[in-house]
Parts: sequence; structure tokens; C-alpha cells
Amino acid sequence: YHPKDDCCIKPPTKSKFPSVTTPSFPLTEPLPGQRCSGRNYNQRRCCTPENPCDEGEGDCDGPGDGGGHDGHNGCKGALVCGSNNCKKFGIFYHEKDDCCIKSGTSQSLPNTDIAQSSFGDIPLDPPEGQRCRGRNYEGKRCCTPEQPCSEGEGDCDGRGDGGLNDGDKGCRGSLVCGSNNCKQFGHYYHAKDDCCEKPNTSPTTTTRKPPPRKPLLPPDGQRCRGRNYGERRCCTPEEQCDEGEGDCDGREDGSEHDGNRGCRGDLVCGSNNCKKFGLYYHDKDDCCERPVKEVKKEIASYWMLQLWSPVR
Repeated sequence: YHPKDDCCIKPPTKSKFPSVTTPSFPLTEPLPGQRCSGRNYNQRRCCTPENPCDEGEGDCDGPGDGGGHDGHNGCKGALVCGSNNCKKFGIFYHEKDDCCIKSGTSQSLPNTDIAQSSFGDIPLDPPEGQRCRGRNYEGKRCCTPEQPCSEGEGDCDGRGDGGLNDGDKGCRGSLVCGSNNCKQFGHYYHAKDDCCEKPNTSPTTTTRKPPPRKPLLPPDGQRCRGRNYGERRCCTPEEQCDEGEGDCDGREDGSEHDGNRGCRGDLVCGSNNCKKFGLYYHDKDDCCERPVKEVKKEIASYWMLQLWSPVR
């Protein structure tokens, strides 16, 4: 077989979803026809009372989210809405997605009872005049780019929430949007509230900027953006791609392929290399890139080095 061939295998159980204790068979992509696949694929609160979900589907808006919520009405029958539990059904889910589960099934919602906490200097009630006080008072995403928040205010919609988000734009100045970090500013916050804080203040800050040349979303007008946005083999000999675009169908895909003809000029079709151009690509997307020799020559020229070659 070719290294990229995908083979049919027997499922470990007869259930719709694999067991979380079977690491040999994790779901890396949603099942065909699965309607609600989490915020990485659909949106938050895909499971609603009008369109409830089956076991293992999400995101549902249950009691664990605080504020106004659907309770367990977003799940079919006797199923209940868990909290941060979707990863056990598939690694394609976001860590904050909530999935429908059978009643009594363990979930990851921590015990946040204030009575069991050490109050210290952390206030129990919001300071007078504070505009954004979390979902227990206002709702989610009170801090927006139009009305950004000060340090200790929330809820902001940062990168830690996955899907489409505001990044750090919901926070003033150089502040960043943390993740599940509001409890350090006030016990009146919900455990899932995200607050604006100074950079590197706590380990829950999830707003590390992506590496250079690795955008989270495709640039406007980019035609070929990988299978997560279009389809495989978007780059063809008839409609060739520029550097950093994909998916192309190169030699590494085996069988019949386009070679490097799906890429413009001297560009070549790489293999599983698109992630270095953008985090929005799929792991298996192949992008057009410059030949290795050309890149080496450029590096050598920059450092005024001479490429080594064997004596013939």
C-alpha cells in the first residue's frame, strides 16, 4: 500500500462512536452525515431544542455553560448535555465543545462550588459599575471589539474558544483574552468565563499569536484553501496554484497524479506540507512550494555560504 492509503477496518465496538478507551481507533474527522460536529466544523450550540442531537454530537448549550441555556433540551430523549466532554467522542472536536451523553456518564465539569473555595482577596460580588461581569450576570461575549474590556472583565471571545472568535480585540490595549480564567478575578464569575488579562499572567492565557506566515484563516480571495474549505485537488494543470495554495495532486499521492503540473512555474507539489502555510489547512493537504534546492540556495546566499557538492 501507499503511505497515504486509507483502509477499511473493523470498529472496536458496535456503538456509533468508538470507545474512549480504544486509542487505536480515534475519530479524526466527523462521521459521514453527522450534523453537529463541534465549533471546528459547524458552530457553537448546533444542538438545540428544535433540532436535538444524538449521543456524541455537539455543541449543546447545557447547564454547565451557565447563564441562559437550553438545559438538556438540546439532546434527544433521556440524553443530557455534558461539559467540555466532546473530545472523548472524537479528536476533531474543540476542547470546549459540549456533547450529548447518557445520563450518569462521567464528564469533565469541575466542582466550582464557592463554598468549597478559599475566598482570600477575591471578591464575591462584582464591583459597582463594572460593565462586563460574566455569563451569570450579562451573558457570553460581553467584551467585543466595539466595546473592549479592562483587565479582569469578561466574558471575552478569544482564541481559546475555537471557531470564529475575536482574538484579543475584545480587550483594551495590550491585554489578551484568557481561557476559563475569570475566577481569579471574582467568585461571581462562571467557571467557563474568559477574562481580559495581561499577557503571560496565567497558564490559561490562550492568545499566543500564531507563527509568522501561519494565518488562522485563508486570505481574502485565495482560490485554493484545502479540503476544509473546498475540495481535494483544487490545483490542476488547467488551473494552477501559487506557492502556499493547495490541495495539489503530486507524486507523493501515488497512483495517477499530476506531478508538479498543478503548480505554477518552477513550483513543486509537496506532501502533507500545507500546515506550514496556514493553520486552516487539513493535515493531509499538499501545497505548492519552491523546490528544496532553490530554498537552500537562497539561504546560502543570505549567509554568503557556498553549497557543498560531492567531487566527481
